[in-house]
Amino acid sequence: MPPPAHGYEFGGPLGAFAISLAAPAATYALYFVCNEDGCPSSSFLRDPVGNIASKWPGLSGAFDWGVTKHYFLWYFALAIMYFVLPGKIGDGVVLSNGRRLKYKFSGSASLLTVFAYCGFMTYKEGFQWPFWAYIWDNQLQLMTAALISSIILAFYCYISSFFTGELLANDTGNFIYDWFLGRPLNPRIGSFDIKVFSELRPGMILWPILNFAFMAHQYNTHGKITDSMILVNAFHLWYVCDALHNEPAVLTTMDVTTDGFGFMLSFGDLMWLPFNYSLQSRYLAMHPFELGLLGVVGVLAVQGLGYWIFRRANREKHDFRTDPNDPKLAHIKYIETKSGSRLMITGWWGIARHINYLGDWIMAWAWCLPTGYRGPLSYFYVVYFAILLLHRDRRDEAKCKLKYGADWKRYTDLVPSRIVPGIY
Repeated sequence: MPPPAHGYEFGGPLGAFAISLAAPAATYALYFVCNEDGCPSSSFLRDPVGNIASKWPGLSGAFDWGVTKHYFLWYFALAIMYFVLPGKIGDGVVLSNGRRLKYKFSGSASLLTVFAYCGFMTYKEGFQWPFWAYIWDNQLQLMTAALISSIILAFYCYISSFFTGELLANDTGNFIYDWFLGRPLNPRIGSFDIKVFSELRPGMILWPILNFAFMAHQYNTHGKITDSMILVNAFHLWYVCDALHNEPAVLTTMDVTTDGFGFMLSFGDLMWLPFNYSLQSRYLAMHPFELGLLGVVGVLAVQGLGYWIFRRANREKHDFRTDPNDPKLAHIKYIETKSGSRLMITGWWGIARHINYLGDWIMAWAWCLPTGYRGPLSYFYVVYFAILLLHRDRRDEAKCKLKYGADWKRYTDLVPSRIVPGIY
């Protein structure tokens, strides 16, 4: 079958296949490169491929059935919490078939339940609680379990999409491409939305748990917790709490409204996010660094600026998409397209077409600055996130040109900046 009307993304089937292999390999490589000898160590710089190969323990060392069972239990326990814990019911955006799916917003309750248990056990047993050591000792096996889970989810959603009558996001007829990008738009089991659940629960909540395990390791190994470790943990925890508190806002993101749920999102949600986003905390667990008072104040200022832009912009977008006639949005000017959509040209979204990306990237700097600078690896997230945001901007731009036609040109003339006002 021919490619989608907007063309193949990610290099088409060949690119999808390459990324499906390269992204997990990169996650494993980061684990081995950042170690007690340095991040990267001098031996790695001399022979990167040989150094990683020498550390690879083989499939038997990277996989443990007991750890995998624990990860499966983690996923299903959160799924049970989705149903049994209290939460409001809300509507998603209007789909192409005119329907609006229902969602239950119990993410904050799930996070509080998990953290209440972890907090109680830490208070009872101290940082020596075996659970934290278990996570540190089995990071590699947990990564493999998350990878296996993401592959299973991608296959399930791809296969089930042929039988459920769900709306499709991709249907090129090419298995690799549709499996990677995701064939179904909203894969569900009854009222349980697999995509939205995976987006905000298993990986998102595991992320601060990994961070706390790394902080416990720093304390047990070095006898102290540095100010930099506290800041990284606090920033990441705040980000997760904020995402789950504002859970309805995810329903208007590109991931939910446009992208299918395949390996790209399942891997990103379950493996890439928790294990790579926690790299700064893992780095500090092995290489403690003190910022001092001025350093702490400076990093807090960067974080505050980024969060202010990110949250205010996202809140304005969510409110406008939910109810553009809300009186509190009366100051917002917009243009109406032939398709009936309204595009904001004032407020935050009149400054740049993806002004929220700017806030997100500024926060990325605040998450990496606490590591100091003893090599580039602890700044991996800043570089990766810039590439991710630029790519997402290009993808969104291509789809909007196709969707809105001449109206998009009219809009971009009024809001010329993409992410950084006046620069890009």
